[in-house]
Amino acid sequence: RASVPLLAPRRGLFWASAPLLGPLGTSAPLLGPKKAKAKAGPGGAGGAPSGPTDAGQLFNIFASRPDEVIRPDSAYPKWLFDLDNKPKNYGELSLMFVHGMGIEEATLSDYSRFLKQHRKLVIKINNLRLKKSKRRPGLKIA
Repeated sequence: RASVPLLAPRRGLFWASAPLLGPLGTSAPLLGPKKAKAKAGPGGAGGAPSGPTDAGQLFNIFASRPDEVIRPDSAYPKWLFDLDNKPKNYGELSLMFVHGMGIEEATLSDYSRFLKQHRKLVIKINNLRLKKSKRRPGLKIA
């Protein structure tokens, strides 16, 4: 068995000064110090934060600043309330733009979303066709 050098050879700008222990080994100096367990203070609950006892009350980290005022819905833009609506999937969009069902409610963003998803699907189908045509004739793939 050959002896392992204590120091790694210098290679370029980066070199290790720790002994070589193997691919997954670490030496004791590389590990962090052990953390001591917290001792219980006079309150009994070691590092529990002191604050309001009411469970419904939240801590205000901006104590010097007043709380934000919630404004009526008319003060916010209309698109903000559409963010929680799920976008239509490809099936719904294809029913709308290919078969004409519900085309009256269509928007430009719906149409551009449909075109993007349709192009993506066409690319996937063409890639599968190319993959099938390049197979060997006697090859069985399960």
